[in-house]
Amino acid sequence: MHLLAPYLKSGANVCEFGAATGRYSLSFAKMGCNVTSVELVPDQVEILKKNAERKDLPIDIHLGSACHVPFIESDSQDLCVILGPLYHLKTKNERDQAISEAKRILKPNGILAVAYISRFFVAGLFAQKFPHLVTPSTLSELHTNGTVTASEADRFFKVGYFASPEEIEHLLRSHAFNILDHAATDGFSRYISEGINSFTPSQYQTWLEYHLNTCRQSSLLGSSNHGLVVAKKTI
Repeated sequence: MHLLAPYLKSGANVCEFGAATGRYSLSFAKMGCNVTSVELVPDQVEILKKNAERKDLPIDIHLGSACHVPFIESDSQDLCVILGPLYHLKTKNERDQAISEAKRILKPNGILAVAYISRFFVAGLFAQKFPHLVTPSTLSELHTNGTVTASEADRFFKVGYFASPEEIEHLLRSHAFNILDHAATDGFSRYISEGINSFTPSQYQTWLEYHLNTCRQSSLLGSSNHGLVVAKKTI
């Protein structure tokens, strides 16, 4: 939310692909944005509708895929956020479709925010918690393709797509977006979570400020669990 705050102005048209049960869409609506939410899973759509109704928030909610949103007008959105779907679009064609649709619905100079999971973090996670996946074939596939197909892998890994920071920037540039910001959302906090969880409130605030001051360091991008790229539509 810290990186998105400059674009979340009251009255802005904001679309979220992969809204799930509405954690972000509900927050955007509370800020006075005109929110359109797209979610692929029917059960989550129903929960999102109930959450919006309970909070009396007017959100335009659709069941659909990030790859195809014909129900959203072209050049109509100030901001489009894709904070989950890219993790699960395993083919380049699907990823291109999602970014192409985001570009279509954005106004000229509209903003796109895309989250991804780093393949380098996933490799470290294998070493830390899933050593049986530290095999030449699995690590080679992860490094080369960003996918994990080993039969013994958890389903989370087998249905996921894990990117490199450079790959995400290239994807957006290939669709004529200009990169405005790129941050390591988690920094290296996942590796030191035990220490962070033991902080006093004052220490935690100090660490948070440190993280916000350093999260754009290019040397941190690949080591973070999640990354976030903010880009502007140029054509």
